[in-house]
Amino acid sequence: MPQIAPVPASGRLPLASAARHGTEYVDLEKLGYVEEEYYMVGLAPAITAAGERLFDAPYVTRFLIRKPKDPGRFNGTVVIEPFSWMGERGAGWILTRDYLMRKGYAFVGYTLSINRPANDPKTLEWDPEPRNLNLDFMRRYDYKRYAPLGSYYDSDRFRRGNGPDQYPPQAQGIAAQLALLLKSNLASGPMPGLNVKRLYVNTWAINGQLWFDYLDQGRHQQWRMPDGQALIDAYMTGHVVYGDLGGEVLRTPRNLPGDAPFVTVYSQTEVVHDASQAIALPPDTNQPKLRYYEVTGMPHLRLADQGTDSTEPHPADGDKRNEPQCQFLYDEPVETVVSAILEAMDRWVRDGTPMPKAERVVREGQGVARDPHSGNLLGGVRPPWIQVPSATYLTDQETACGTVYDTKVPYSAQRLQALYGSYTQYAGRFEAAKQQAIQEGYLLLEDARRVQPVAVPQDFTRDRQPKP
Repeated sequence: MPQIAPVPASGRLPLASAARHGTEYVDLEKLGYVEEEYYMVGLAPAITAAGERLFDAPYVTRFLIRKPKDPGRFNGTVVIEPFSWMGERGAGWILTRDYLMRKGYAFVGYTLSINRPANDPKTLEWDPEPRNLNLDFMRRYDYKRYAPLGSYYDSDRFRRGNGPDQYPPQAQGIAAQLALLLKSNLASGPMPGLNVKRLYVNTWAINGQLWFDYLDQGRHQQWRMPDGQALIDAYMTGHVVYGDLGGEVLRTPRNLPGDAPFVTVYSQTEVVHDASQAIALPPDTNQPKLRYYEVTGMPHLRLADQGTDSTEPHPADGDKRNEPQCQFLYDEPVETVVSAILEAMDRWVRDGTPMPKAERVVREGQGVARDPHSGNLLGGVRPPWIQVPSATYLTDQETACGTVYDTKVPYSAQRLQALYGSYTQYAGRFEAAKQQAIQEGYLLLEDARRVQPVAVPQDFTRDRQPKP
């Protein structure tokens, strides 16, 4: 059991705080939530990428907890997420925060990072002067608050593939100890008076590999609550191709649990990557509880998905500014799809109702198949903006625009008129697509108002122009 202590006030809001105005912001007071920050201290095993447990070492990390003030509003479930080492971003929080707070979940985001080593696997090639990586970045932001943080790392002894392991060797142990702390319902814990019954993982992008390793190496079965129950009741990861940063390329852990769902959500970027590499995806099964969702019209990163104060180059800022395929980012409300998938996973845990199964995106040779009429991918989870499109959605792998953002090519006014006749007819078909998404389980009724037609009336009379 780790030890915890409240982080003393420093005069600044914590990194990744929902109270900082930016992409992670919500009005906690208005929604009846409180946010607290704690140090967490313990001994955790140092484990290699191959799963060898070498020794135990001390660590000091921190976590942010957001929980209902009123115990009666708490639904008994905590969602945990390690913050991305790129700016302490909580991508899972950004994608599901409205749903979580509407339904009375608690959320815990925690730091999973190291002091910057001389041989830093995350920055050797692509960022020689990192501004937002590792604990150095956190200390520059608030030295008083984050100076004590640290965990073990040795780039020579811990390897993944042909290079240093990008993931802290103590990552699995820290995750398990946090789960143990939260599910033990200690009077001295961070949730006194709130009875935690379930704990889910919701982790996006790079850190999703942590949970793949955790399951693949059998930690779910080995590390349990004192009564034998699971520490973690469900795993959801997204926007990650396992093995992409070195090591073995697998899509399913070899030790899938029998008592917890494992869910992966792919954006178009991951779909196109796996298709180009001819990587086969596993079939969805109800035992073990496995689901893969390939969501069309979902970019790897939106402007809204960045952490507060984080920036990424826009394709129009560089030498691609005049490329037609690089002018428009797509930022449709994919959080509505993610929230619906999370709700379905919750039902699977609570009452045993299996999650919906979605067909895979259609492959064509070593690539993806596109509809010749719309230009969009065939198959997969198809949100309303793909069912009734007003643009062709592409990935950077296809356009070579050169950024982590993906881009779309809006239809011309002439093409919109040929497809739909008028804006009114287009909007009517878009509304019908929303109802279909609700029936299929990929849009919640409470979120339907957030999904609005992408094209506007003016797009039917004049071609869309990039914003200056």
